[in-house]
Amino acid sequence: MFYSILKFIISTSLRVFFRKISVYDNDRSPDNGPVIFVCNHPNLVIDAWLVGMTCNRRLFFLAKSTIFKGKFATWLLTNLGIIPVYRKQDNPEETIKNENTFIKAYKILENEGAFLIFPEGISVAERRLNKIKTGAARIGFGALKNIDWSQDITIMPVGLSYSDVIKFKSDVVIKYGNPIRLNDYKNDYLKNEFDTVKSITNKIELALRNLTTNVNIVESEQVVSALESIYKKELMLELGLDAKNTSDEFTATKGLVNGVEWYFQNKPDQVERFKTMLASYQQKLDLLQIKDEFLNPNTKSITLIDRILMYLYMIIGLPIYLYGILTNFIPYKAPRWVAMKYNSARSEIASIKLVVGMAVFGTYYGLGIYIFHGLFNNTVYTITYALTLIPAGNFVLSYVRRIRRYREHLKFLTMFYQKTQIVNQVKDERKALISFLDQARETYMRSNSEEIQS
Repeated sequence: MFYSILKFIISTSLRVFFRKISVYDNDRSPDNGPVIFVCNHPNLVIDAWLVGMTCNRRLFFLAKSTIFKGKFATWLLTNLGIIPVYRKQDNPEETIKNENTFIKAYKILENEGAFLIFPEGISVAERRLNKIKTGAARIGFGALKNIDWSQDITIMPVGLSYSDVIKFKSDVVIKYGNPIRLNDYKNDYLKNEFDTVKSITNKIELALRNLTTNVNIVESEQVVSALESIYKKELMLELGLDAKNTSDEFTATKGLVNGVEWYFQNKPDQVERFKTMLASYQQKLDLLQIKDEFLNPNTKSITLIDRILMYLYMIIGLPIYLYGILTNFIPYKAPRWVAMKYNSARSEIASIKLVVGMAVFGTYYGLGIYIFHGLFNNTVYTITYALTLIPAGNFVLSYVRRIRRYREHLKFLTMFYQKTQIVNQVKDERKALISFLDQARETYMRSNSEEIQS
């Protein structure tokens, strides 16, 4: 009961925190039977909650022992089904306690339960997968030995890809992979335990790489990020992909990652040339204080009708904006202030924002509803007021974003008319950059085609 209530609260909070949560292929996950979910780990607490929300199973979790601080935290985490893992880097003397951790994990699987493990062992908000540890495979095979291989145990890979790992109202894509059924490897395991555990671990790593937009070559991250900013939308348009479809966007990003890493491995001189061109172009954008999107020929220009509609939107939306500020400003700012005050690691920032936000928003909204009901003493009015709080907060963010973008666009138009020659030079530089990327894509596609044919 406690788990179900908390899951509802957390799921609701996640849907408010993220602008969009896109889930793919979670129907591949078994509805019953013992399952070990394995997932990449860029976001300290949120990762576990997202998997728990979307996997349709009552989950137990394996987490580092250092979060069990104090009696209340220990009680809460235990009731949430979190089992401590004692890591060597935290305290080498406590690793012996992992024997008890393994016993608990075996018991969950023997009772046809499910738990989540992060095989990287650490949470780092970087666009790469850290070395995968063997714990998931070892626990799975260990449990099978305990029950004399009488049932199957499934390892279920899950990939998380965030549009921004720390930002409120960002997007996240959750992709479920193909299940790995450990009973299929019984004979291999009985012949050679070590090699079979290593083989399954390699399969987990490959699956997580395919399910995320992480890079394999660390140095390529900067190039991939630049391409996402200046080239992905044009690429998707050319390929007939829908920029609003998260599956298409994931496919495009994955293609960019693969292409960039191919160039790093096969044509590093071309990578360096691109970096030089990109640095020159970015420097000019910074000097002019304009964004690349306004130089994109596909960007719609502002017409007189657009201006009239925007001013009407600003005027009509102003009362709602002021209402949203009044009811949401303090709880919106408080989580950010707490996260920055404690100088948290990037992998912790979003989780702190979410946890603090749940507490602050709940308290602030609860107090506001109580005061409102005390003033008007009308249940219908109070319910209506309560239902407007979250939409009003969302409207504030949308209102500010639209006006800011409109002002930036006007600023660009002013810049264009005042410094036409300079802006045209930058536009020509952008065309050269896009032309270079188009040629690079053709070379990459041709190379891939030749490899497939051979």
